[in-house]
Amino acid sequence: MLLNKSTPSILNENLLLCFPEYGTIEQGFLSVAESEKNCPFPIQRTYWVYGCPEGKQRGGHAHRSVHQILICVAGEVEVILDNGVEKEAFILNNPTIGLHQKPLVWGDLIHKKDSALIVLASEHYSEPEYIRNYNEFLKIVAS
Repeated sequence: MLLNKSTPSILNENLLLCFPEYGTIEQGFLSVAESEKNCPFPIQRTYWVYGCPEGKQRGGHAHRSVHQILICVAGEVEVILDNGVEKEAFILNNPTIGLHQKPLVWGDLIHKKDSALIVLASEHYSEPEYIRNYNEFLKIVAS
């Protein structure tokens, strides 16, 4: 699941969430995320990313105040989080594991073949909430 986990990082602190799994191999499985129960914030927006060509990079931004939980429900997605001081890569490939991307953390995502990613967000979409320029991001987190 984690890459470069040899040394503890301020990025990986409390970032991985485990969601319950119900079912059997014969029936299939169900996992549940609930606002403020096993998700650390009220969920205001849910979206999913799928059908990306293998190796397609998405993300490339940070949020000013939005928290997000990224859950790869099919395939595999590499997520690179960057707090302006250090970067850490995570491999998401288990639908019971969510990665908490906190505010003011830059995220890059690299999709593998046939991946599907669900994102739970703490706020509704607002373009001014996004930081899309990396140099601007570095200035903001340095202040």
